Amino acid sequence: MIEVKKKISENLLSIVKEMGVDIPFVIVDEPTDLSHGDLTSNVALQISKMLSLSTRDIAETILNRYPKDVDIEKIEVAGPGFLNFFLSKEYLLNKVESISKNGISQLDLDEGKKYIIEYTDPNPFKILHIGHLYTNMVGESFARLREALGASVVRANYQGDVGLHVAKTMYGLKLLFARDGISFEDLKSRDLVERVKYLGEAYMLGFNMYDDVKNPIAIEQVKNINYFIFSLYIPSLEKKEYFRDLKEIEEWYYEGRDWCMEYFERIYERTNTKFDKYFLESEMSNYGLNIVLSNVDEKGNKIFNTDSGSIVYKGDESKGLHTRVFVSSEGLPTYEAKELALAFKKFEDVNFDESVVITANEQSGYFKVVLDALSHLSTGIANRSKHVSHGMVKLPGAEKMSSRKGKIIEGEWLLNETKNRVETLMKESGKYTIEEITKVSDTIAVGAIKYAFLKVDVGRDVIFEFEKSISFDGDTGPYLQYVYARCNSILGQVKSLNYSPSTLCTYLFDLGQTFNKFYQNVRVLDSENMEYLLTVVDATAKTIKHGLNVLGIDVVEKM
Repeated sequence: MIEVKKKISENLLSIVKEMGVDIPFVIVDEPTDLSHGDLTSNVALQISKMLSLSTRDIAETILNRYPKDVDIEKIEVAGPGFLNFFLSKEYLLNKVESISKNGISQLDLDEGKKYIIEYTDPNPFKILHIGHLYTNMVGESFARLREALGASVVRANYQGDVGLHVAKTMYGLKLLFARDGISFEDLKSRDLVERVKYLGEAYMLGFNMYDDVKNPIAIEQVKNINYFIFSLYIPSLEKKEYFRDLKEIEEWYYEGRDWCMEYFERIYERTNTKFDKYFLESEMSNYGLNIVLSNVDEKGNKIFNTDSGSIVYKGDESKGLHTRVFVSSEGLPTYEAKELALAFKKFEDVNFDESVVITANEQSGYFKVVLDALSHLSTGIANRSKHVSHGMVKLPGAEKMSSRKGKIIEGEWLLNETKNRVETLMKESGKYTIEEITKVSDTIAVGAIKYAFLKVDVGRDVIFEFEKSISFDGDTGPYLQYVYARCNSILGQVKSLNYSPSTLCTYLFDLGQTFNKFYQNVRVLDSENMEYLLTVVDATAKTIKHGLNVLGIDVVEKM
């Protein structure tokens, strides 16, 4: 359909140019009412102010000048001057047969372009929560959409393995080991999920002592541990005497980080995400520190300035920016400095045409300042870098999440709870065997979550409601999986006899509804037009499968 849209748009542009009007583009779209044709354009309304004619007369003039086209059966003028295009049956039949025979062809709008898309970004030593799950699913759909447009995509994950949250976890571990009478060796013998949850508990305890109680001993020890861990990656940092008392921390840190990474991979496997590159904040620490230090002076003649022992970037307030610290008074690089290093590292490794970072809305202000600072260091990289922010995920009645205070909803919990509810629904229907339920329940659950997340415009908050999201009726992932399985069941019987994500979600839902009406009203297998009708079914199945794949949702062959 895109090629015929493009052809109609080009023809309309040519005609209006002959009429003495020069406009940059013409909108050609699908009408909401099928009686108004397959495609429609409001070009007559678009140029009416430039001509001394009624919109209806302009539309009639364009209609009379439109070249003959075998793909178009007729063109009608409707209402105040809309041009409605009815495609020929031959064109539509050829498209259906082509999809059935060859599948969905890849578009070439982004052919030759290379993207690096960074998403998910969980921090080791903290729980991967439903916000990370949302970022993961949005990012994966963005990557697949770019690939569907012909681009080469590198999937990247940037994880915060240094910083105060790590130091608080290490301090919390010391307290937990003393409280529970166990050692690190005892913790190592536990199941992976138990180990990761214990680290999460340690973080919350460390946070409480440092931030809430403000215990002087806790504050001193957390700061010392933080400096020690940074020293593992920044050779220029002074080696302190207290480092001798922290040697056991080094083992806890490296092993604990590995446990978290392994746990994260289990989640990625369930969401069908495979990253091409993993970046760690620890790897960016020295790099980012040197970038800032080489671009600072006390008089403000360079990009960064000193301020009370710290090094800051003074954002232009007229641009809505604010001042942020890039190197702390202790001489440690902040998130901002490491983010600059990451931008350069990505370009060195990938040489991208566009770098996209996907995070929650609350980080928008932070990224505006970082990208502004980056523009002074490398205009080229900054111009190719983009931040996309999304809304928050909430359950009905749930408070805002905070891993600091233990008020979080784990990503794995949402996956498991949705799967359990899908299994209950399938058992209660009486249509499925235990084997069938076991085989497909996780696929349906993940599909339900993905579709519920992705059908909402990126930027808006998502309210995830279990009952609505796992329903086999309505605008849901399971509904589309069911439509695909229904197509597949017809094709299976024959054998026995003889792409923004929310826009794509809307298209697939509309297609699913249309097919279900077709399914309910047309007998396929004993029709005299069976061969043609099967082609329609097959093309529908392939289209839905391709669309769900772009969204990162697996299909189910039988439901």
